[in-house]
Amino acid sequence: LASTAYAALTSCPATATRVAAVPPLAEWVASQGGDVSVVQAADAAQLGVGLVAARAVRRGDRLLSVPEELAITAESALRSELLGAYLVEFEPYLADYSFIAVALLNEERLGQQSSLAPWLSSACWQVEQHDLPLLWPSDDQAELEQSTAAPCVERRLAAQADYEWLRENVFEASPMVFPESVFSEASFLRALGLAFSRCVFVPAGGRQGEPARPALLPLVELCNHADSPS
Repeated sequence: LASTAYAALTSCPATATRVAAVPPLAEWVASQGGDVSVVQAADAAQLGVGLVAARAVRRGDRLLSVPEELAITAESALRSELLGAYLVEFEPYLADYSFIAVALLNEERLGQQSSLAPWLSSACWQVEQHDLPLLWPSDDQAELEQSTAAPCVERRLAAQADYEWLRENVFEASPMVFPESVFSEASFLRALGLAFSRCVFVPAGGRQGEPARPALLPLVELCNHADSPS
């Protein structure tokens, strides 16, 4: 059966509901060692939910910190006691993003047993599927490809190739660990779309001086920006 977190992600509540869900999530992040005292959630109009400074700040001030242990990354997927052995030979076309997608689906499978459940089951995490181009109908994707320089066709083909490798070498070989109800192609594309739209780049392993790599982080993934500074 699909987990509670997975089921929740299939629909998106109103922006006001999502904004109201941020303070409890912020309290959880703080309880895990984060610092969320400088920012608060706000309605970012057409951008959905965003974060704004809760007090006057100066350039260079630290606005938000989230413990590395709460991040979903390729590194955390490969270090996972459950996933690591299955993914060691995976060489995805979409690199870190496909690892993150698998890890995200696994957390959804765990539902309330996931250590990240306070985040992934929160209303503020949920998004409309029409915000994820990988899930758009083929006609809409074709129109997008005519109006952007983004490699839409290549990304979609790469996503399909990555899923096929996982299906043949991982999912079908271990259906008890990777049930089709959670690790379907549609679910994988949705998780990839979330990874592409919500990841931020941080130094690998949180170590300064290391190359920046994609990471999903609670609260940080809500950050949006305006065309001009406030």
